[in-house]
Amino acid sequence: SLVDGPVRAAERAAATALAGTALSGDVGEKLMAQGLARLAQTLPVTVQPDGGHASRCPRAALELLLDLQTLDEALVQRGRVAPEEMMRAIDRLSGTVRFFTLADGALPELQGGEAGARTYVAAARAAENAVAPVPVSRNGYHRLEGPSIQVFADGAPPAGGAWSVTACAQPLAMEVLVGGRRLIAASAWSPEAAGPQALRLVDASSTLSLADQACGEPLRGFRAAALGPRLVGAYENVEAKRYEADGALWLELSHDGWEKRFGLRHERKLFLDLNADELRGEDALVAVQPGQGGEAGRRFIPFTSRFHVHPDVSASLARDGKSVLLRAHEGEPGWWLRNDAQSADIETSVYFQD
Repeated sequence: SLVDGPVRAAERAAATALAGTALSGDVGEKLMAQGLARLAQTLPVTVQPDGGHASRCPRAALELLLDLQTLDEALVQRGRVAPEEMMRAIDRLSGTVRFFTLADGALPELQGGEAGARTYVAAARAAENAVAPVPVSRNGYHRLEGPSIQVFADGAPPAGGAWSVTACAQPLAMEVLVGGRRLIAASAWSPEAAGPQALRLVDASSTLSLADQACGEPLRGFRAAALGPRLVGAYENVEAKRYEADGALWLELSHDGWEKRFGLRHERKLFLDLNADELRGEDALVAVQPGQGGEAGRRFIPFTSRFHVHPDVSASLARDGKSVLLRAHEGEPGWWLRNDAQSADIETSVYFQD
């Protein structure tokens, strides 16, 4: 359809072929042939060489994998061999879902996808036989793993064009898990969540925003009805560098989403001390050309670094007005979120969970 564009074209093709396996006679054979032929066309563009979904949505990769696995089982029941392109996609998507599965057994809540139930994710991985280590990056995302801390960061631009109907303009967004529990998250917007499109904007995720401005936004009105809620005006250039040393991992990320309007580049550094089991981060706004303030022509620009706390976690502001204590359960040790900003505020947020 025009609304979801090519994002679910492969899923629709798989559903057509699956319907064909359930019907007997010429009708079933025709549907099955149509669906498999369409899959041969859509899978090479939907599933990237590294196994990532072209929409960059973790949940989309999971859903497509489950559909293809179901179709494969149905074809076996019919005594048919699955096409090579389909088996290649299953193999690639299996590795990607493994990469996306975080320490709590669910998925990252980024680029238009909810976390999903652990049992749902586990079902897609039931036939997994992987022994190799989980990769540190895939589909533009990066993982940092410590003794108890896990960091997942978005280090690529959102999908463009027709693939962007579920994309979010949230550059360098991150999620943090400690002891297998999600502390820092996002709003977890997805098309199924039926939340407002505003939750696809920069302030609905754990990243930095400038002057309450958007860094890309979905189409609205007549254009959205005709083309779907595509993302327009989003950042296009993101740089990500990963370093490893004895007892330390760190990421250096940056994007150009604020350059044209404000003449500033957002840089985010994440440092994971493996020995101290401590995460340190730095957000910096760097002038692209000193002395030039971009189209806005402003010398003083307010900025905010937001960290969305998971609804299962309580947040308490310390007496210094800067540090925040995060605690998953009463009576358990908490984690301090310390910063050198002028102040820290605790505000109401929105979170979707299926």
